[in-house]
Amino acid sequence: MAIFIGAYMPDKQLDESLFCKALTKVAMDLAQFRKHPLQHSKPNLDLYFLMPGNEENPDFQGMRLHSYDTASNTLKIESSVPRKMLQSLHAEDYVVAALQDAVDGASDFFEMQSIGFERDGYMNLVDTLNTPENVSIH
Repeated sequence: MAIFIGAYMPDKQLDESLFCKALTKVAMDLAQFRKHPLQHSKPNLDLYFLMPGNEENPDFQGMRLHSYDTASNTLKIESSVPRKMLQSLHAEDYVVAALQDAVDGASDFFEMQSIGFERDGYMNLVDTLNTPENVSIH
């Protein structure tokens, strides 16, 4: 399974938020593992963070399964970002925790679908994203 993360930002000024910077850092850290054998297997997991804007907010709190595309074998999960997290010093921890939750949710989904999934391997990979040994240069 390959893990991908992204964000929906309804307002341009969110680009400069601490959350967006933390998300970019975690994505860069995750990219360091693009050659890892787990990142070349199926199924795939896409985690999208839905950020609140001035006039647009996610219509849910927490995390939800969005869709599963059988052709690409990709599960899409959405995570709503609380407004207080936009400028939080804990934004990176939040992103990593959401990735952990997404891996757990994907594991449950794929188990119900009888699709093989390396939960422990992915949990180990995600756990390394927020360690001092794996700090990206940026």
